[in-house]
Amino acid sequence: MKSNKSISVVIGLMVFGVFARLIPHIPNFTPTESITIFGAAYLGYRYLSYLLPLGLIYISDLIVNNTIARMYFPDTNGLVLYSSYMMYTAIAIVVIVAFSKWMLKTINAKNVIITVLASTLIFFLLTNFSAWADPKSLYPANINGLIMAYIAGLPFLKISLLGNLVFSGLLFGAKYVFERIFVDQQAIA
Repeated sequence: MKSNKSISVVIGLMVFGVFARLIPHIPNFTPTESITIFGAAYLGYRYLSYLLPLGLIYISDLIVNNTIARMYFPDTNGLVLYSSYMMYTAIAIVVIVAFSKWMLKTINAKNVIITVLASTLIFFLLTNFSAWADPKSLYPANINGLIMAYIAGLPFLKISLLGNLVFSGLLFGAKYVFERIFVDQQAIA
């Protein structure tokens, strides 16, 4: 990071990205993995690159679970503070941050695209595993049930990949534009 202003821009873009989860959208067309990848790429502070996406995703899950998705928690009275799927989402975020930090030591379009593809797959594998592993799962508790869970998730995988490509492009692009407009102009002045 070059400055506190750059860190603020990265955090601001990540927060903005999370709010995209809260507006009406096609299912799974969200910036969840994108903000995680983006934070891993630009937040030089080791713990912040893990804690910020975990916190932001938790806050947005808290909002979504208690508003838009409230019908999926009929057994819960009051606020839905935690659901078992959230553990798998958190594990996916941690794995994606670690992979992204390793993959994006050099930030370029090729590395970002490879990271987005791999991160989308990591998220798909872990979250669909959670759909199968949940004690209230609709899938049988055997290998056939796990395969069914992954097959049922395939249409969402395509949408998730498209969303990750779009949102990663927007986040990395916005950072690039910010640096060219504001940072380069300050160097000239």
